[in-house]
Amino acid sequence: MIHLDRRKMLVSATALLALGACRGRAGDSGQVRVGYLRTQGPIVDLGIDKAALEQGHIKLFPFESGNDVLEAIMADGIDVGETGEVQPIFAQSAGHKVKVVGSTEPAQLTSVLVRNDAPLRTIADLKGRKVSFIAGTNSHWLLIRALEKAGLRQSDIVPVSLGGSDALSALFSRDIDALVMTAPTTQVALAKGARVLFTNQGLTNSALYYVAKDSTIVERPQLLEGFLRALSQHTRWTAQNPDRFVALAVKDLGVTPEVARGLLAVLPKKLVPVGDGAIGAYNQRIADAFLAQRLIPGRIDAAQGVSGAFDRVLTA
Repeated sequence: MIHLDRRKMLVSATALLALGACRGRAGDSGQVRVGYLRTQGPIVDLGIDKAALEQGHIKLFPFESGNDVLEAIMADGIDVGETGEVQPIFAQSAGHKVKVVGSTEPAQLTSVLVRNDAPLRTIADLKGRKVSFIAGTNSHWLLIRALEKAGLRQSDIVPVSLGGSDALSALFSRDIDALVMTAPTTQVALAKGARVLFTNQGLTNSALYYVAKDSTIVERPQLLEGFLRALSQHTRWTAQNPDRFVALAVKDLGVTPEVARGLLAVLPKKLVPVGDGAIGAYNQRIADAFLAQRLIPGRIDAAQGVSGAFDRVLTA
């Protein structure tokens, strides 16, 4: 995963490929161009909810990571994008004019995994252990919060920077003791014999954010409103049509029905308003934690990176 540099943002190969398909502005066609996380969020199966697509005039573009999504937003390749909780922090700290315009409810999308036969049972048991995570991500944020709760510091563990299949291979070959992982890789790992040491519940929100440029919020609010209304309704539709989601996940993600059902179980079931101050305060905690880790160059006012302009449709 590519991380956002504190001075500039580098467009990854994945983002470049998607940007090549995202030409033209939304206002030219009346469509809103939406970047989404290909394997994780509630937009994954939006394409099978035809009513949502027709209502929102939505054109979808898949990305592999929230960083790629944010890079596409800044390059005007898309109008609104789905990211994790940390990407807007890095964007704001770099001086980019973007805001969170919507959020899912908190969800159990992030977990710390160990081998099923490992003696580790509590957060405190991670002391002195090799733990894999990617710095500056939702996974890192969860690890910071968990260690804090257990009275530990990051220096009390042995950090290892691995992601995806490499991290899973290292876990099962006993090269690491634990890893911080997000859905659906978590569900794949559980099917292969991993065990959840703890989830993000009660520690972090692990929500998905919907982010747009300030200029898009001002110039094309009706397109953003149409998308967010459609997504809010679709998120509930997904919960009511589990078989459709499972079939799509098996086909498009290449997972088993068991893994697909596990993914659906942890996906958020609704969107929530963002303008009441709670998201801004929560994001401030993330920003301050990353400042302490020297991952951002200075303190930011995270509340300035949130817009409640569309709150009225986020519960529609």
